[in-house]
Amino acid sequence: MNQKLQARAFERVAPILKPGERPVTATRAMVGSFSASRLGTAVAQGLIQAAAGATGAALARTKKQFVVLTDQRLIFLPQTFLGGPGTGVLGEVPREHVELAEAKMGLVSLLRLAFGGTGDGVSLTFPRVDKKNAEELAAALAPVPTA
Repeated sequence: MNQKLQARAFERVAPILKPGERPVTATRAMVGSFSASRLGTAVAQGLIQAAAGATGAALARTKKQFVVLTDQRLIFLPQTFLGGPGTGVLGEVPREHVELAEAKMGLVSLLRLAFGGTGDGVSLTFPRVDKKNAEELAAALAPVPTA
């Protein structure tokens, strides 16, 4: 993706960043809902449902989005007609509640993100031109191995 688009996405979220929060990566993606139960995990309703349930429902309504990952949260922005980051925030999820459930890289890349183990999440689809961005986002969300 064009570095100018990523810089513009960082500019769009700058006013809402908390003190000390810094953006890590940003990319455009097709966003859809997904249930983590498809991957064999138990669907549970609880703590994250209140925080991420409304976000997941809202995110499924707008397909083309810009996703900005910071060191503290995952922020979803609308995508403009020309593919740039739009104004306004569609939703956000605290980073500690976002888990990379599945990553498939290919002609069309797919990342499935689970929100806190409740069974709710989003599916992010990337066209071939954004494969590098999908890989960067997956790497940034990958769990840190414990030694």
